Amino acid sequence: MKEVILLMGISGSGKSTVGQALSKRLSIPFLDADDFHPKENIMKMSRGVPLTDDDRWPWLASIVEHILTSHRATFILACSALKQTYRDYLGQRLDLKLVVLNITEKDALERLNQRKNHFMPASLIKSQIATIEIPKEAIIVESNQKLEDIIEFISPYFQ
Repeated sequence: MKEVILLMGISGSGKSTVGQALSKRLSIPFLDADDFHPKENIMKMSRGVPLTDDDRWPWLASIVEHILTSHRATFILACSALKQTYRDYLGQRLDLKLVVLNITEKDALERLNQRKNHFMPASLIKSQIATIEIPKEAIIVESNQKLEDIIEFISPYFQ
């Protein structure tokens, strides 16, 4: 079974930034779940409309298929994976190691308002906060720290 270090959290929590840095530190390929969204999902979120479960299942399936058909054994995946049912789905065929990047609404909004050229509007943060189910079995890190400190905290779990 392929191993996946799943960096999860709401938008603005730093999943992509932490994932890229952790990838460099551990020499494990990085995938950003945002790259797997179909055009319809991106257009919907761009209009400020939250995705439904029906929108998410094909997206999650494409991520799983990509990982399973790769020659690599381990990946770092930045993916919101807000609900336990999404993580259960991913975990049916992937060995997930969960890392929650915890962030306050205020900090997430600040980060999203500074972003350029990203489809996720800050208006969807409230729906993500209402949706997120924090897993019991996860490494939890506060994402308002320096990137280097976050990587120093996370990386020993996976070496």
